[in-house]
Order: sequence, then structure tokens, then C-alpha cells
Amino acid sequence: MNRAVNDKNSIYEEWSKAGIGNAFLFGKVMTTRTDLLLELLQVSLPELHIRELKEVSKEVEFHFSMDAKGVRLDVTVRDDEGRLINVEMQLRDEKNIPKRMRYYGGSMDQTLLEPGDNYNELNEVIILFIAPFDPFGRGFYRYIFDYYCRDDRELALNDGMTKILLNAAGTCGDISPDLKGFLELVAGSETAQKGTFAERVQEEVRLARHNAKWRKEYMDWEMTLRNEHYKGFQEGKLEGKAEGLAEGKSAGVLTERISVLLHQRQKGQDLETVAEFLGHDPEELRPLWDAIAAAAPEYSVEGILKALNS
Repeated sequence: MNRAVNDKNSIYEEWSKAGIGNAFLFGKVMTTRTDLLLELLQVSLPELHIRELKEVSKEVEFHFSMDAKGVRLDVTVRDDEGRLINVEMQLRDEKNIPKRMRYYGGSMDQTLLEPGDNYNELNEVIILFIAPFDPFGRGFYRYIFDYYCRDDRELALNDGMTKILLNAAGTCGDISPDLKGFLELVAGSETAQKGTFAERVQEEVRLARHNAKWRKEYMDWEMTLRNEHYKGFQEGKLEGKAEGLAEGKSAGVLTERISVLLHQRQKGQDLETVAEFLGHDPEELRPLWDAIAAAAPEYSVEGILKALNS
């Protein structure tokens, strides 16, 4: 089958089965149904007593210099107290949640002051990540991180930055039934108790999947992303054994190849399907595929590169 046709078919199937854990769909639902976004923030952050949302934006992108890494934020909102909240749906565990939160928070800070402004004018910033996995392994539904003095835990830094992760794989902690029901949807459940917040979210998900305009946007976005991966993959064809792959190839190109294969593997694709998609013989890809399989469950790109070089 033609690679592009095969690609479009798989993207269409992804969209037809997408849940609220899909970052694209999450952004669409929450920025068009801001009442649901408000309720999500209220059940996720009850201690903030958020009453109203003043500004809501989807996919805000920051670039601070030509050579700096940009960042695209799923949903950003300013509440009635002036707090700036970034909400991110993080479906895949890329083993970088803490550093990713740090970078996102710093990127948001860059937009809050004009030259000459006092640092005390910085708004309170909250980074809220939602994930179907537990990156910290403690089992909490909610992880809340503030800054405290090492020698005196009663001394808080109070810099106005708070990082929170909602863990849909959690098993302990005091959360409301509404938040628990929502997290079950993030974890992949298709059902929700009648009359609940989760049921209202799930109904919007069903409507979103039948939105032809959003479906086209999603397919165009995914096709562009896959074509970029494919182009990067094709820039250096895989040849020979794993040792040959690692030698004489730039780390950037090899890392890109690993990223493509890892992404497809985590989506449940088999080697033959991925090889057909990329236009390669499966045996050409097998050394990398096997190295990625051996790296489970951490899937560290650095570890995979070391394995190929050993």
C-alpha cells in the first residue's frame, strides 16, 4: 500500500478512537467548552477557589530567539485572580516531565514582564500536567511541587510558581469523584457515570470526533509531523548491522531515527507495519527495533545509543 494512503488510514483510525487523553482533541474541547475547562480546573485545583476564566488560548507557541528551542503550550488560561495556568495533556512517557515543566514555566515567565517592570509584578504561574502514567512511582493522583528550604521545610520560597501533575494511574490521595472520573477517561475508559463531570466531557469527545473540520485539522497536523519524521529518517538510510548504524552517522540523525521507531512502537505498531510506512525492508530496521525493545520500559534514547555503540 502507498505510504501516504497507509498513513492517512491509520491517522483516521486514531481520530475515530481518540479520547480526552489525545492532546489535540483535549485542546479543542477545553477551549471551545470553557465551562468544562473551568470545572476541570476547579476539581483539579480546589484549593485555588477559581470562580471565573478571563482568557483562554489554545496552542500558544513561544520562540525567544532563532536558535532557541521553542515550546507549544496546549491550553493557557488566566483566571479571575490573574493567575496564569498552563494545562498540558502528556500522553507518552518521555522520561522528562520535571525538566519539561521547568522549561514551560520559564517560557511563560518570559512573556509576563516588559522592560523596566519590577519582578514583583510577575503573575502567579501554575503548570498543570495530566498524564495516564505515573512518572514518579508513588501512586498519588496529584503531585504538587512547591519550593522549600532544605534546612527548614517551614520556609517556602514563595516565587509564585507551582507545578502539578495529575496521574491517571494513581491509586491514593484525596481527590473528588469528579476528578477521579475524569482521570479514568484519560486512562482510556469509554464510560462514565451518568450526571457526572466525566460524562459531560465524554459527550463532548464523541461530538468532537464527528467534527469534520477538526478531523481534517488533526489529519493535516499528523501528516505534517509524520512527513517531517520520514524526511529526517530518509536523510540517512539505514545500512547493515547496528554497529554500522552507530558509526559514521551524526548523533542527531540517529536520534531522529530512534525517535520515529520508538513513537511507532509505543503506539502498538509492529516492525513490518513500520517498515512498510517508512519504505524499508524490515531487516534494515531490525537492529534499531531490537535495541529499542531491549530498552523497555525506560526507553532511554541515550541508553539505546549506548547499546548500539557497545
